[in-house]
Amino acid sequence: MKKLAALLACLMLLALAGAAAAESVSLAVIYSDTVDDKGWCQTMDTGIKNAMEKGFDIDYTPIESVAIADAPNTLDQLAGNYDIIIVHGAQFTAACTEIAAEYPEQTFAIGTSDQILGDNIFTYMPQSEEPGYINGVIAALTTKAGKVGIVGPSDGGDSYRYVRGFVKGLKDTNPDVSFMLSWTGSFSDTVGAGDMGKTFIEAGCDVLVGPAQQALGALRIVDATEGVVWIGQTTSQLTDFPDVVLAAADYDYSAVVIGVIERMAEGKAGGECIPLNYNNGGFIYPFSDNAELLPEDVKAAAQAALDGVTAAPDTIDFVNVSLE
Repeated sequence: MKKLAALLACLMLLALAGAAAAESVSLAVIYSDTVDDKGWCQTMDTGIKNAMEKGFDIDYTPIESVAIADAPNTLDQLAGNYDIIIVHGAQFTAACTEIAAEYPEQTFAIGTSDQILGDNIFTYMPQSEEPGYINGVIAALTTKAGKVGIVGPSDGGDSYRYVRGFVKGLKDTNPDVSFMLSWTGSFSDTVGAGDMGKTFIEAGCDVLVGPAQQALGALRIVDATEGVVWIGQTTSQLTDFPDVVLAAADYDYSAVVIGVIERMAEGKAGGECIPLNYNNGGFIYPFSDNAELLPEDVKAAAQAALDGVTAAPDTIDFVNVSLE
């Protein structure tokens, strides 16, 4: 009898899970760029589609290339027409909190932030020090010049964590490797990123990295320069530039999308931060198949670092990393 009761309980849970996944959810996402930007926006677009492939019925509307000044009006027009509105970019935080206060029944999600912004706002924060650390390990073992260039966007949000995680991985692996770091001050300045990439290469850097979609500008310079390689942040970079990209530390935002849907099914409307890390499937890390580009010993070291952060999330001390 106990076995039968346990079986029935199990079947009920499975049925409830299937029902939750099958229930249709309308979702609008505000993007700062296009969903094919090879970076920040594309990863969220891909994550939503991954959630659909996992069985979640999502009626998805992307709102692309929204300027910061236009965000309040765009959000005002969307509010009340969707179950969930995701505001994908920390630069939209002020607009989101303002409109969320006017529409307390509307559920919003905004990233990247680890702050609790309101009872009807979920935040999400990629623990980007994890992929940054692994990329730093690869860079330290790959550079022949002993000098690495970091093309930074703005020193905030997940790029703050990524860059410091990268530097920690670099220095933990080989403290003699030096790095150059500059910030464009923007998440979408591909021209500025390209200029920065040229400067780093002229200064002797033979490995470059860069978070955010703007890094595509620097990656194009790397692709056109012999003897320089790139460690990527999205799988599209690995696919589109296979001759220079060693690996790609990518996000899987399906963890956020599914997390919000599941929490809403539990009756929550916000007031919680959802992390992304390797442990909860919020990141993926594909390697190049080119053994000449990525030697097996370097790949093994990176895999060991990946296994370590997967087993022990939230343990990389990025806060105390010096960028001097």
